[in-house]
Amino acid sequence: MAVLPFDPSTLSPDDRAIYGRMVERRKAQGAGFGGPYATLMNHPQLCEKIEDLGYYLKFQGHLPREVYQFVVLFVARRTGAAFEWIDHIRHAEAAGVPSSLIDALRQGEDVSAFAPAPFDIVSKTLEATLSWQNIPQSVQDQAITTFGVEGFVELVVLSGFYQMFSGINQGFDVALPTGVENPFK
Repeated sequence: MAVLPFDPSTLSPDDRAIYGRMVERRKAQGAGFGGPYATLMNHPQLCEKIEDLGYYLKFQGHLPREVYQFVVLFVARRTGAAFEWIDHIRHAEAAGVPSSLIDALRQGEDVSAFAPAPFDIVSKTLEATLSWQNIPQSVQDQAITTFGVEGFVELVVLSGFYQMFSGINQGFDVALPTGVENPFK
């Protein structure tokens, strides 16, 4: 598939304002605005809604940073979304995701059997969500005990959010940064 280009100079004044707000809001958090968001700006109103949810989950949600980043890497690896992996690997390392888990994920290993808490319960939850299966009651109970009901809901939504981004990145052929190779090949 051909890359869907985005040129900010073609935006209407209203859409340019949407773009400017998103760029500034993310910049204030030290986050860039590119990759799939640039592609999504071909539909500014939709991009704004998606970015609102992503911003909430990333910067205002209930899950600890290391759990958030672990979810992103887990989903990226399972879906083959190299862009998301590359975009989040340093954040995951900085947040404290154990290097042994990162390496095992990169190699495609099943980490649910050896992941330390709380990554063990997160892995079991993601196994269900990525298989489009019901989360077993015992796993749900453990996740709620660990993260609270709101954290558990966010965990499931975050899985779906990054599954959506995997589809966006791969469907629109969002390019890896120049000089960066696919970590899954």
